[in-house]
Amino acid sequence: MAAENGSTTQNGSAARNGSNGPESAPTFTPEEDAEDLGRLLREARAMQDVSVAELARRTDRTADDVLDFEAGRVVPARPQFAVYLEALGYSPA
Repeated sequence: MAAENGSTTQNGSAARNGSNGPESAPTFTPEEDAEDLGRLLREARAMQDVSVAELARRTDRTADDVLDFEAGRVVPARPQFAVYLEALGYSPA
């Protein structure tokens, strides 16, 4: 499908904003970001075999705080995500 200016990308999709360059990265709302980071934390915690209670203890938070984060109810999520990752032994970039 062609864009209004007639240009298409290599895969045949319409180019955005009339440019033939790569499409910009998708943007996420803070809520979507929180949901993704919550899921990642839950997976990282499971891989390390760390309980919610143990992660809460390591970070001086409550178990409800950890569960709220994993459910995507903490916005903005990135600052707290780094704290949890460090407590699991990961080095956030």
